[in-house]
Amino acid sequence: MQNKNYEYDVALSFAGENRAYVEEVANSLRLRGVKVFYDLFEETNLWGKNLYEYLSEIYQNRARYTVLFISGFYNQKVWTNHERMSMQARAFQESSEYILPARFDDTEIPGILRTVGYIDLNKRTPSEFAGLIEKKLKKEQNFLKGRLSKISTLVNPKPFIFTIKVLNEKEEVVHNAKVVLMANNSTYLEGFSDENGLAHFVIRTRKLYTILIAHPEYPAILFKNINPKDDIQVTIEKKGESGSIIINGTGEIPGISGKIEPVSRSGDALWLSADNVAIEGGVPQPYNFELNKSISLEDNAGNIINLVFIFFQGRIALIDYSRP
Repeated sequence: MQNKNYEYDVALSFAGENRAYVEEVANSLRLRGVKVFYDLFEETNLWGKNLYEYLSEIYQNRARYTVLFISGFYNQKVWTNHERMSMQARAFQESSEYILPARFDDTEIPGILRTVGYIDLNKRTPSEFAGLIEKKLKKEQNFLKGRLSKISTLVNPKPFIFTIKVLNEKEEVVHNAKVVLMANNSTYLEGFSDENGLAHFVIRTRKLYTILIAHPEYPAILFKNINPKDDIQVTIEKKGESGSIIINGTGEIPGISGKIEPVSRSGDALWLSADNVAIEGGVPQPYNFELNKSISLEDNAGNIINLVFIFFQGRIALIDYSRP
């Protein structure tokens, strides 16, 4: 089946004598969020149109599936046979199923082989049948997602905008928060939240990202394995006098003078060096540190700051800091 966006998930083709059953199916599908073409839902839209051409377009090109409600009445109608020929023209062009037969009786319908799988409507309530249609749609959607995920490893998608909104615990926007999107291969995107609390990123490759958020007045935020297909909203809340920062390579920590430089060596070992700053009271540098464990720093003026490295990859570090 082609990967395209259809106006309708399913179109219903039936004889008027079977309307009572079909209308219950249509209403049930609508309640389930399925986009369904059912003539009485489209009265205003159909008003004044050339129905011969318009219905041919609906049943041939604008629905993902068509459900054909087979009965003795169906074979006798001019319009149902027109709909059938339109949907069969589509089916002949595609290798996967498009027409979904559902039978009220054993009437033979031209072009619908007896060997094609069908649903016996005498054994299903309208609601139960609507549930089967919904299940069919979800199964196909899952198939397409799986196929697209494989394709995406070979073909880059079109660039799109991914937005993160940053709020505080009072639901006020937080501006000037630094936001970094870190991929597994240590490439990254970075930006800041604007006056509306929004940080925008142009996504050019299909990857999962670790999201880092830091602000001088709020603790660090970390989210792993985020798919940027949908925008997200993040709430951060103050905790005492703590703040956070993201540094790239070397950086300064607010509240003390001097610079620090974390590096990764010898596999997973993490080491910290500092310029004119004592680490843990003056231990030799570089100092072997661990994530999520506090480190004490003191500058030449006696200012003391406690650091906690929340995340470190490549040259990017997410750090919480606070006064003891």
